[in-house]
Amino acid sequence: MKRSAFYDVHCHLMNLSHPAFVSIIESMRHRPREVIYSQIVSFDYLAASILKRGGESVRNLLAVMDNDCADILFLLEDDLAGQFEPPKGTPPFKEAAPLRNGALHVAGKAFDSLVLTPLVMDFMAPSSYTFNTYYRRTPQKPIEAQINDVMFAIRAYRAKRPGGILRIYPFLGVNTKNYTLEGLAAYLEKWFAGYTRDESELERRFLATSAEGADAATRAPQHYGLFAGIKLYPPLGFDPWPDDPVEREKVELLYAFAESRGIPITTHCDDQGYRIVSLEDALLYTAPARYGPALKKYPNLVLNFAHMGKRHIRTISGKEQADWREDILEFMREYPNVYTDFSFTAGEPSFYGELSALFRRLGPSEAEKVSRRIMYGSDFMVNLFKVRSYRDYLESFSQSALDPELKMLFCSENPQRFLFGG
Repeated sequence: MKRSAFYDVHCHLMNLSHPAFVSIIESMRHRPREVIYSQIVSFDYLAASILKRGGESVRNLLAVMDNDCADILFLLEDDLAGQFEPPKGTPPFKEAAPLRNGALHVAGKAFDSLVLTPLVMDFMAPSSYTFNTYYRRTPQKPIEAQINDVMFAIRAYRAKRPGGILRIYPFLGVNTKNYTLEGLAAYLEKWFAGYTRDESELERRFLATSAEGADAATRAPQHYGLFAGIKLYPPLGFDPWPDDPVEREKVELLYAFAESRGIPITTHCDDQGYRIVSLEDALLYTAPARYGPALKKYPNLVLNFAHMGKRHIRTISGKEQADWREDILEFMREYPNVYTDFSFTAGEPSFYGELSALFRRLGPSEAEKVSRRIMYGSDFMVNLFKVRSYRDYLESFSQSALDPELKMLFCSENPQRFLFGG
């Protein structure tokens, strides 16, 4: 009998060549007060992680990102199989290695596969600042290069580990500002050629992927046909509902394209992260309320607000900012396909207690509805600012006091429905 799949609906397959580091450095250099403010009032987000144990978290992150994308997949799977030991002076694992006897064991359940949806990021947006350096030319970060890296990683994984437990279905990064209307339409049509919400067909395409798939002329349908969704990232300048009519037409094209085909969308939804626009614009574009007009016009849009709308930034007096989580819950009440994931956010030791408290304050009917819209996500490898390893993050979920039925909903049933419509 085939077991269920475990889904991680929010992770990354990204190496050091992908982010536009110069753009973010220039952004920080020209807005130092914003950087200092955001770190002081959200000290536990990054600053504490960077300073702890001689910057161990950053060094650990770089030890992953310095790899080829294929090697990151091997590293992740080997971690789950128990091939890495905790450094001296750090806590031991509480559970046996989850990957054993051909299955992934989590929360007392055995899963036959781990489905990853690495989110390809569109870093093409140039910095709005002139570089005060000799080489002033803005570095080019074409998203096709990142796509090729991810697709090569999938082929290499299938070639070297044909019996491996991972199934990898990437999400395509989109920033409508980087395209003309015609260019955006062509971009979407190209990469979603042959798109399907049929899980069996997508699995067949993945399993058929081989090392010879690099031949674009003969393997194009396979190459393009592995994308399972769209990734939006407002802090890079994507505005979910622009006032400018030219930009509005482009985002409406995107939403109409996704809604008509049932393509799921994941959007960044916490108040931190990689940012090249001003903090004011980043917060405006990232807030769930910015998607209100889009959902009203495209009510069947399959939309996941990542990180459960976590607000890390507090006021100078230490008070929490307005809670985006409540806006997400309101959308869930009104629209049938609004979801949220707890990627990165679950790296906080207190998170699962907070989640349990949320369900206790909701009425039975509402709790039932919300429980079917929450999904497991890791935000690997970014979550290494908060946790030691992918295995630690997974073990925290497994060991949490959540009801076993909720765990199955979050890691299996809900993401399966989000990706494939149930």
